Amino acid sequence: MVESKQHRVAAAAVAIGYIAIQSFQWFVFGQLPPASGPVQELLQGTAPLNVARAILMLLSFFGLIYLFLVCCAATFRRRPALSILAFLGFFTFCLFEIQLRAVELFYIYLQLPAQYQAATDAATQAWLLRIPGVFAAVQSAVYFPLGLSWLLGSLLLCFALGGGRYDWLARFAFGLNAARLALRMFDVNVLGPRFDALYSDLYLPLVFVTFVPLAAWLLLPADQAAASRPSA
Repeated sequence: MVESKQHRVAAAAVAIGYIAIQSFQWFVFGQLPPASGPVQELLQGTAPLNVARAILMLLSFFGLIYLFLVCCAATFRRRPALSILAFLGFFTFCLFEIQLRAVELFYIYLQLPAQYQAATDAATQAWLLRIPGVFAAVQSAVYFPLGLSWLLGSLLLCFALGGGRYDWLARFAFGLNAARLALRMFDVNVLGPRFDALYSDLYLPLVFVTFVPLAAWLLLPADQAAASRPSA
């Protein structure tokens, strides 16, 4: 069963691995020099560190599907409908991320720079240089349903939790994540955005504050009796 101790330990390992991958991404962004123009920005995508970062980030979302499945399975007996809806939200979020990051890795980082370098005329090169900007615009638009699906999944799972002694840890993690996403979406879609710099500075610390309690919850003994008791 997905809610077994072995699966909970494996899911906790995924949560810790996700923190490590996000930390590596933070490190890579700090190592890459600022691009002086669109050409350097395009060619910088092929840097080995950046490609390694992109591969790990892509793979991490397959791991998150499993992590969220285990989390939702832990509440299924207590609140089956909410658990299923929460997992659908999480799965939708991961599917969006996998699609975006696959396009970014295999086309923007690996294929497009080679096409640019092989182009023999300025018009073709100028057209190719516009593609990353178009992708960034599409990515920004897709982040609304992407973030909304993760937000709704987090909120639904918060409501499904509560039967176990340590469920407050998972409620804190998913509640904080929902609040972060709501504030971020309000900033981007209503205010402007105005707080990009602050969000960038807080992003990695928030990953730690969200996924460490989640990993702890998964590693602590599950209260099976309470988890299986339907709520009134």
